Amino acid sequence: MTDYRRRHKRAQPRSWWSLFLRYGGWAAILLAAAVLLTTLFSAGALFLADRIDRNGALAYATVTDKREDGDARFVTFTFKARGGGGRTETVAVEPTYYDSIAQGEERPIRYDPETPGVVETDLSYYARIGTRLRRGALVLGLLGLWALWAFGQRANRDVKVRRDGEKRMADVMGVRQLRRRVGGEPQGRLMWREPDGRTGESFPHDAKWLRETYAPGDRIVVFRLGRHACWEGDVGPPQREMTSG
Repeated sequence: MTDYRRRHKRAQPRSWWSLFLRYGGWAAILLAAAVLLTTLFSAGALFLADRIDRNGALAYATVTDKREDGDARFVTFTFKARGGGGRTETVAVEPTYYDSIAQGEERPIRYDPETPGVVETDLSYYARIGTRLRRGALVLGLLGLWALWAFGQRANRDVKVRRDGEKRMADVMGVRQLRRRVGGEPQGRLMWREPDGRTGESFPHDAKWLRETYAPGDRIVVFRLGRHACWEGDVGPPQREMTSG
C-alpha cells in the first residue's frame, strides 16, 4: 500500500456555489431565466389583450395576400378602419388558420385603431396566450424552486461534511465506468473503501485521468459524517487547514 500524496488540484476549499453548479444547479438558473422571459411575454400578451378589449374595434377584413416564409405563415388583410379609412395589415398566423382561408375571403378580426400591427385573427387570442404563459411561468417557477432545493441541499451537505466530518485515509478500489461522456471522453467515478469497511464514490471525472492517476490500493483523503462521505479531490480541504497552515 502506497503512502498518501495529493494528486488532485483541490488545494483550496471548494465554494458552495461551485458545488451547487457541479450537482446541476445550472438547471435552477436556466429555469429562473425561463420564468423571467415567460413572465415578460405573458405580461406583454395580457397588456395587448387589455388594450384591444378597451380600445379595439371589430372589422370584417378581406384576405388580399398569403405567403409562407420557412415555417412561418403570413396573411395580409385589408379592411375599413374606424373613422372610414382603409387599412392593410400583415400578420403571422397559425398553420391551421392559414390553410383554412382563401385569398379574397372575408374574415372577422379585432384590431387596435391606434397601434399598427396589433391584430387578432383569432378573437381573444392575446388573452388566452397571456393566461397560458402565466400558468407556464408558475410551473417553471415551481420546478426552479425544486431544483434550487435539491441541488442546494446537496451542496450544503458536502460543505458540512467537509467542515464537521472526520478526516480519514481510504484505499482506492478502482474506477467505475459510466455511460456518460463529456467532450467525447468517457466519465468514471473513483471508488474507495474506508478503514471501517464503508465505501464511497467520487463525482464523475474523466475516466482515463482517474485510471492513470489512481491505482487500486492507493490512499486518498475522504471526509465522513454519518452516512455521507466526500473525497478531498471533489470538495477540497477544510477551511481549518487553510487558517491553521
